[in-house]
Amino acid sequence: MALQKKHERNGTVRWIGRSSSDPTTSVDRGANLSERAYQLIRSEILFYQLPPGCRVSEASLTARFGLRQAAVRSALLRLMQEGLIDRTDERSPRVAPLTLKDVRDIYGLRALVEPHAAALAAETGVAADGIERLREISCSHYELRNHQEFVTFLRANREFNIRVAGASGNARLVEAIAHLQDLTLRVLYVGIRSLDVSDWFKEIHLQIVDAIETGNGARASELWTTDLRYGERLICDALLHLPELSEVNLASASVAPPPVASKRIQPRQ
Repeated sequence: MALQKKHERNGTVRWIGRSSSDPTTSVDRGANLSERAYQLIRSEILFYQLPPGCRVSEASLTARFGLRQAAVRSALLRLMQEGLIDRTDERSPRVAPLTLKDVRDIYGLRALVEPHAAALAAETGVAADGIERLREISCSHYELRNHQEFVTFLRANREFNIRVAGASGNARLVEAIAHLQDLTLRVLYVGIRSLDVSDWFKEIHLQIVDAIETGNGARASELWTTDLRYGERLICDALLHLPELSEVNLASASVAPPPVASKRIQPRQ
């Protein structure tokens, strides 16, 4: 607790707890509540507990998380700026829908920056403990229909990608990739929640780690591009068959599948 001085009549000084009405304390507490609300709601959106297109309101979210309405309002404004909450009419806001165009846009950007980051990481070099951690993450797996295991798996995938980006030595590149990784969490949840891709994840990521460890930037970039194409195809296929998207107009988005990646990537010679 913060302290303030209280002067007694005899000239002595006694320290007392700062009043809860102190403006600084109130601002800090409000900021913490707003951040908590933001993280909670954002996590629910990214991991599909608030599915695309569902209506939300300050009152419903306040009751759901036991937070103050002002904190929820602040969180919703931030999420609108990120594009995760959409308010295009006079009704309550809704979780932004997912479309094929969203997937193509996200993966198109990822294809521009992430293979390059992998190549830079290989050329710059990763310490032995970093390589060991990447291999450990590559062995992540999950059981179908187990939400928590799936969330853990998706977080591991994000960590792998962020760690490789961090090894590139380009802070701006890492920042851009981190944002794309957050957007990818939601589309991955939709795309592979009913598929077991643990073996693919393990196989191709271990090969990426080998390429980085041996300094083969071209190989790391090639493998990363293959992985992205495979993931994009899975997610686009899943979106086309989602019952909750049956009323979404996808006609304006190209539905031609990206090049099909080989199920097995041959190890480098």
